[in-house]
Amino acid sequence: MKRYILLTLLATGIASAQAPKPKAYVPPKTPWGEPDLQGLWPGSVNIPLQRPENMGDRDVLTQQEVKARDTASKQRVATGTWIEYYPASSQASLVVDPKNGRLPPMTAEAEARNKAVRGGLGPPTLSSPEQRADSVEDFDLWGRCITKGLIGSMLPGNLYNKGNRIIQAPGLFVIQNEMVHETRIVPTDGSPHRGQNIRTYMGDGRGHWEGNTMVVETTNFVKDIAMNGINFALLTDRLKILEKFTRIAPDKLSYDATVEDPGTWATPWTIHVTFPLDPTYELFEYACHEANYGMADILKGARKEEEKQAEQRRAKP
Repeated sequence: MKRYILLTLLATGIASAQAPKPKAYVPPKTPWGEPDLQGLWPGSVNIPLQRPENMGDRDVLTQQEVKARDTASKQRVATGTWIEYYPASSQASLVVDPKNGRLPPMTAEAEARNKAVRGGLGPPTLSSPEQRADSVEDFDLWGRCITKGLIGSMLPGNLYNKGNRIIQAPGLFVIQNEMVHETRIVPTDGSPHRGQNIRTYMGDGRGHWEGNTMVVETTNFVKDIAMNGINFALLTDRLKILEKFTRIAPDKLSYDATVEDPGTWATPWTIHVTFPLDPTYELFEYACHEANYGMADILKGARKEEEKQAEQRRAKP
């Protein structure tokens, strides 16, 4: 009997050792032979940028934590505006490197630079006009309908206009973001970056293939832009973003982005998310400026409030 059990265990172990590993997904190819990543990949996900400090290196939520996050999301949707509901994910944070899921510390240079902005109020954010509305520069670039920037345009959060579309052509990789209707046309023909004196809000991207992964390196960003929706620190002209797009299943796209700016953070950091394929999704125009009187009205209201306060001071004996 013991001999039978021993032989059974040995046979089971040998069978387990010889069991074939599941094969990695191989994406279809374009007519010119590149991995085909084309399609509509909506980018709204219910995952916070950073994970709570008390989670340490644990990167997956428990079922109870997922339920709590989902409940909180439903409550925000019920009480907020311009927010849509998306089921909570078990992924603890978008940040996956550092391993604690939190942004690395800012450099002393960056902290001093940010504290000096707007008379000590710091870089403009979506709520900046509530603090001060002296000029349009108290609104962030997103609030001014200019750009959500990289990598914010890829991750609109629990908002509207969440679509991302990838289009490919020989020598080109095109990424279209529905949010602020950004379109990046990335050469993949080995051509170099533009000269350092040519800079834009979305930078200058150059792509190449590493196996089935499209790697896009973007440099040449405008100085002192903020990564809207991700981090509101003012960034330097040394900013570099490395994105990796990999189709890991017929309906799943793995997206990783590593952000490096030695003038802002002590070390680079990386986010990860998986986008679903949705062929039925429809991209709509992001008509931010049309009939948008918010900025002008906020500035006018601030001036009226100042006049009111001045009258009150004059009326005092």
